[in-house]
Amino acid sequence: MQNKFVQISLYDTYKSVAASIEDDKPKLFRLLDEYIAWDELIPARFYHAFYQRMGRPRKYPLEGFLKSMVLQKIFGYVDDSVLLATLRYSREMREFCGFEKVPDGAKLTRFKQDFLPYIIEVFERLVELT
Repeated sequence: MQNKFVQISLYDTYKSVAASIEDDKPKLFRLLDEYIAWDELIPARFYHAFYQRMGRPRKYPLEGFLKSMVLQKIFGYVDDSVLLATLRYSREMREFCGFEKVPDGAKLTRFKQDFLPYIIEVFERLVELT
């Protein structure tokens, strides 16, 4: 009787899972960039309000914050802390958002509080687009 079971090494399993994750995740980010014109989605007054020349220049891009919020909705993250943890561990997600470094929770909260009317407008435009 021939043995039907083959032992798989942990390394082979890891390699297989890592390859499938590498292939699938960037596809979502490519599709979002391909079908959403982020610069057209964001009103000019939002750019003006965000990039006012008062003090130091912004370390994090406006599109990055908005892309991270869209991903938060897509992945169903209820808490900002889960989003920020995912950004820390996912190079692809950071690159998609345009973050060289992940913003801290206070920056994300401040962004949401300071620019809430503009964010609502962007998401309404996004709904119209879809």
